Amino acid sequence: MIREPLASPRGQGSDFDLAAEQLLEVRRRIEQFLDGRIQAASAIDEGLATLWRITARSTEGGKLFRPALVIQSYLSYTGADEVPEAVLELATATELLHLAFLTHDDVIDNDTMRRGVRNLLGSVEEIVGGSEFDVERGSRLGQAAAILVGDLLLSEAHLRVARIDLPHAIRLRVLDAIERALAVSVAGEFSDVSLSLRSDHPALAEVLSMSSNKTAAYTVLLPLQLGLIAAGGAGLVDARLIAQFSDAAGLAFQLQDDLFGVFGDQHKLGKAPYSDIREGKFTALVALACGTPVWGELQLLLGDPLLSEVDGAKARDLIDASGSRAAVEQELEAQFARARAAASAVGASGREGDRSLAEMMTRLLMLLERRTS
Repeated sequence: MIREPLASPRGQGSDFDLAAEQLLEVRRRIEQFLDGRIQAASAIDEGLATLWRITARSTEGGKLFRPALVIQSYLSYTGADEVPEAVLELATATELLHLAFLTHDDVIDNDTMRRGVRNLLGSVEEIVGGSEFDVERGSRLGQAAAILVGDLLLSEAHLRVARIDLPHAIRLRVLDAIERALAVSVAGEFSDVSLSLRSDHPALAEVLSMSSNKTAAYTVLLPLQLGLIAAGGAGLVDARLIAQFSDAAGLAFQLQDDLFGVFGDQHKLGKAPYSDIREGKFTALVALACGTPVWGELQLLLGDPLLSEVDGAKARDLIDASGSRAAVEQELEAQFARARAAASAVGASGREGDRSLAEMMTRLLMLLERRTS
């Protein structure tokens, strides 16, 4: 059964409402894959089948942002009315890569919720069929489950690409783009953890570099590249401008998430309230709060795994009082301006495909600016 679309038809207020019709097909393919894994696992081991059931449940509610960008970049550059099978499969592989990252990210951040429901880390009692595991052993089991399922999702993303009917040279370009995105994203994720564990206070430039690597490479640049590779435009559109746009838009995306994680509606985020504060994430908000009069009090709350909602709200108010919220919002606007300039430069080439692509990139920025969570 098709679940709620991950991007709504135009005019219905989704965060990213491009290519909505095609995304229903991508969603169907993701569901078909997960249903197939549940069935296949049931013949191997019921425990593995349970892991896939929990994974399928926690995938509901996303917006398929990255597959939409693959599809729309292809359509914009080619001017085509139909999306070929190869592009639909590239879009599906991109979402499977994203699901793998999310699953591993839950382990790194020790998050037990994903999109408002319990993920693998938070479903230990369901996995073992009872509550005989204590907290420490249960946490270890949940982490193992998420790592292993994340590995399988990562493998499936690559297998999906390997099975697409593409010319050999194009397939190699796709795989090279995926390899690069993985490397940069892993570097960003590792840096994210490293910054939160350092005894000194990293500069804002370090935090922004980490945020860019963590998000831009696979959230914006990779989907754009895959759509353009499939469209035959990867060697024609100015790669430098695409990289500049992706870096700025991806950083804006991450800065928005940082703001949502502290100042958004904590009961609508789909994660445990104030999880970034509880994990001690060294975001741009925290970097800018360092050295301000509130830092001594705020520092005592950061990284407390038992942080209550009351103390989380207190940390939120301290961050706001430090002026870092206003500074991050200003940086966010600067990144949007940088991305708009890069999109405009793409369209200035005079080529029809470039102009259409630039228009799509500008629409994307408008949609990102309207994000609410």
